[in-house]
Amino acid sequence: MPRHPDAVITPNTLLRDARLRTPSPLRTGQSMSRPELADAVNTAIDQLYPRRDLTTQYVDGRWIGKLERGEHRWPSDERRTAVRHVLHTTTDTELGLYIRASMQA
Repeated sequence: MPRHPDAVITPNTLLRDARLRTPSPLRTGQSMSRPELADAVNTAIDQLYPRRDLTTQYVDGRWIGKLERGEHRWPSDERRTAVRHVLHTTTDTELGLYIRASMQA
């Protein structure tokens, strides 16, 4: 669905900061990159939902970028659960994820 021309997009600094606090699994002493987070989210989806084929829920670094830029604010339940799992948080709010007001109606 196209974005409303008056829509204000606010960067999701909570999610970005959580990613930057998470160590890279490949690069010692560095933060997790967007592609690394995407790989970890995909692995978490498989681990958290072992009896379901959720390959359509897989993400990539560009998708992580859209979340961080605030272009997406409310991913699917499975994706939110996997992101929370990887970034060691318990609530969507801790990661700046929320339902847009227009979606609640």
